[in-house]
Amino acid sequence: MNRLALAAAPALLLATLGGYAVIARPAMEPGKADPAPVTAGRYIVDGAHTLVGWRVDHLGISDYFGIFGDVAGTLDLDPRDLAATRLDVTIPVSKVTVASAGLRDHLLRPGKDGANPDFFGTKPADARFVSTAVKRTGATKASIAGNLTLNGVTRPVTIAAEFTGAGPHPTNKRLNIGFRGTAAIKRSDFGIAYGIPMVSDRVELDLTAAFEKPAAASDPPVATGDGCGSAAAEDFIGRKDTPALRAEARRKIGHGRIRWLPPGTIVTQDFRPDRLNVDIDAGGIVVRARCG
Repeated sequence: MNRLALAAAPALLLATLGGYAVIARPAMEPGKADPAPVTAGRYIVDGAHTLVGWRVDHLGISDYFGIFGDVAGTLDLDPRDLAATRLDVTIPVSKVTVASAGLRDHLLRPGKDGANPDFFGTKPADARFVSTAVKRTGATKASIAGNLTLNGVTRPVTIAAEFTGAGPHPTNKRLNIGFRGTAAIKRSDFGIAYGIPMVSDRVELDLTAAFEKPAAASDPPVATGDGCGSAAAEDFIGRKDTPALRAEARRKIGHGRIRWLPPGTIVTQDFRPDRLNVDIDAGGIVVRARCG
């Protein structure tokens, strides 16, 4: 390639990409479906990668499904003594996600003339699942019995769970583990009987869960190449600024010295090498992470 072509290449690349420079990152090996790396201890729910899907039969013709996200909670796990495992998670019902805006409005609509709502109502309490017994059913499978509290009612529910993978996170090196699970409930057991039988009483649950083991006080600091954790924060670039993302950032960066800076934010000009600044664009998307 001649010198003129070499000089023009960067400009052509920027024009092609709409003015954004893209730096290729080296490929990172993902986790594996091998339980060997899993160690005993407490794990924290990764709310950004844990989902509770639900599915109901509609009119006996087709299924309709939605999801709950921003799950929070803990998993106390000892792979050598699975019966001692304890799972305690909360699910924000108010953040239910469905394809139809009209349906979401109905799910969160107050009851008419002071009556009980058809579904969850305007300010539903978080659902909560607390395990009561865990039994191994296969090399990487288990049955998790527990109590689900939903709509102010607590009923026993059993989850068929399967281990799906484990490995260190590429930025903070903390152990991450994942599971999938299935369960079923009768919504009428929880006081939600609207539309039965045109909309099925039985609700199928499809769960995908990720957990991260927090850094121990004795663990050496993660080598980030900076003093604030900006290298680890690169994982957040391109993602929407939400309370769940901010909570995830505090966990993964390992400290709370973080300033979230949308356009127009007035900040002090003092430089602190241990403080992380997260720049957010007008659309609420993280665009940069830097110390200062």
